[in-house]
Amino acid sequence: MLDARPEDKILIYFARPSLAPDSIQELRRLFQADLDWKYLIETADRHCIVPLLCRRLDEFQLLPPAAARNALQQANYENTNSNLFLTGELVKLLELLRANQLKAIPFKGPTLALAAYGDISLRQFADLDLLVRKTDVLKIKDLLVAHGFNSHLRLSRRQETALLRFDSAWNFVNQNGVMIDVHWDLVERHFGIRFDVGGLWQRLQLVSIGGKQFQTLANEDLLLVLCLHGFTHAWERLGWICDVAGLLEREQIDWRLLLRNAEAQGSRRVLFLGLKLAHDLLEAELPPDLLKLVKGDSAVNNAAERIQQQLFKTAAGPAGIFDEARLSVSLRERRRDRIRSSLRLAATPRSYDWMSVSLPASFWFLYYLIRPLRLLGKHGRRLFTAT
Repeated sequence: MLDARPEDKILIYFARPSLAPDSIQELRRLFQADLDWKYLIETADRHCIVPLLCRRLDEFQLLPPAAARNALQQANYENTNSNLFLTGELVKLLELLRANQLKAIPFKGPTLALAAYGDISLRQFADLDLLVRKTDVLKIKDLLVAHGFNSHLRLSRRQETALLRFDSAWNFVNQNGVMIDVHWDLVERHFGIRFDVGGLWQRLQLVSIGGKQFQTLANEDLLLVLCLHGFTHAWERLGWICDVAGLLEREQIDWRLLLRNAEAQGSRRVLFLGLKLAHDLLEAELPPDLLKLVKGDSAVNNAAERIQQQLFKTAAGPAGIFDEARLSVSLRERRRDRIRSSLRLAATPRSYDWMSVSLPASFWFLYYLIRPLRLLGKHGRRLFTAT
């Protein structure tokens, strides 16, 4: 286990899908220390594992001080109520879309909680994620607006066109605080990963939500999506690693299919990084041959080491543009993908680029000039200093 303070080690133990006898013994030893419960609870919340912390405390009959126990019970109660409420909202939303002949695939949120933990209450989530066909996005937007949802962004028609061209999701919220992320792609364009979204629709599986049957991502696709999501956010939360470990613990994975899909889009190292973090930190089991491949990749090992060192550093903050670029490029196994990632990270417009300048649809290509100029103005001094 990484070199960390006792509270961090406790959270890692609690986050594991299962604990060996020696781990339980070590966990009880750690509880003999003078723990900073305020830090422990805040860190658990930041990493979205409060429900797992509460479950393990009850399972092993470990009693925190009264104030900490009350705070955890309240947080867990609120999370459970929120998850149940959002699950009900998801069912209503899916039925609304179905009634209007619009297809949507729920993933993460309640469906991931069921797949990775077997219990909707054991995962912290605050929004609902839907995968839709890009051609249906504007129809779904109009339907959501008609039913009380509003976009997080006030967009002109030109900006809506730019959003669909350069981004991968559109966020909506209603007056009850229900947040929906409507995805037409599963990785932002600027990362330069060509995700086969069309293939996902061919491999769907059924899930039961609130007594009703809906389609969701196949286990292999979901696992790759989770690893891509963690990668694009530099694996800043332990909860995201828990999702991977939980899915590996509970679900059957067709490893041959998963590896074939990852290799086809040049994201095998992205997958390996997620698997390595789940194995090293949370003792997720992997097939021996696959584990040998993962451990034998120096780029994956180096990235995993950096992420583990930063995981519990509260002052680290979100990954900056240079850290993002280093991780993105280092984990592409094909030379052409490394070149594409570098160019896309530098040139692909982000929301603050196309929001700042509204161009006609016929001049969309000019956004690719705006992005480098903005980067040069913002980071130029650092770039020249580094050289």
